[in-house]
Amino acid sequence: MIGALSLGWSVLATTGVVLPSLEVFGRPVFRGPPGKARVALTFDDGPHPVTTRRILEALAATRHRATFFVLGEKARRHADVIREIHAGGHTIGIHGDHHDRLHSFRLTNTVRDWIDRARDSVEVTTGTRPQFFRPPLGHVSITTARGAQRAGVILVGWSSRGYDGVPRRTPEAVVRRIGRTLTDGAIVMLHDAAEYDDFEPASVRALPRLLALLEERNLASVGLDALLANEA
Repeated sequence: MIGALSLGWSVLATTGVVLPSLEVFGRPVFRGPPGKARVALTFDDGPHPVTTRRILEALAATRHRATFFVLGEKARRHADVIREIHAGGHTIGIHGDHHDRLHSFRLTNTVRDWIDRARDSVEVTTGTRPQFFRPPLGHVSITTARGAQRAGVILVGWSSRGYDGVPRRTPEAVVRRIGRTLTDGAIVMLHDAAEYDDFEPASVRALPRLLALLEERNLASVGLDALLANEA
């Protein structure tokens, strides 16, 4: 009996970590309120001096703005790109201080300290302190949720994704997949850099078509702070 209960809890705990939409260990934000014809394009794993700038260039000539979930160690390495994101009117969130694939196993205070270190890196560069946090891989454990709470940040997930961070993914596949879930209030998870900066995410070439899709559906991409302004 004890063994069965232990196995059941292990299954539940693992499922709760990898599927944060179940809200087992916390309540991440997965989408914004409908009714305003707004969505949030979000980009993970940057900044990168080449691919992030290509994303910024594609957005600059449009009415659309995005949220960039940056890694602290990359933000320190590419502070000039962080300044360009901020100057472009985009929102900056935190994706961890580095892309730790075991992040959900870290102690609460470690999670808090890494969040604070990454936030410090952005604040010293831009003068603004990020308020949003998407954990590496999007996994939310009880220590992830508690660490985020102690750091005073808002946990963010997504309602739409194109798996653009997978090597050899095509831009066409990304657009098709996101097109199926791109609705009013959606939070779209994309990548402006690869985890190890070893390939170009498909979103870089897919973005012009995604922006055209937004226009076809009369949707505007805004920063998460604007999308969630009435949710506080």
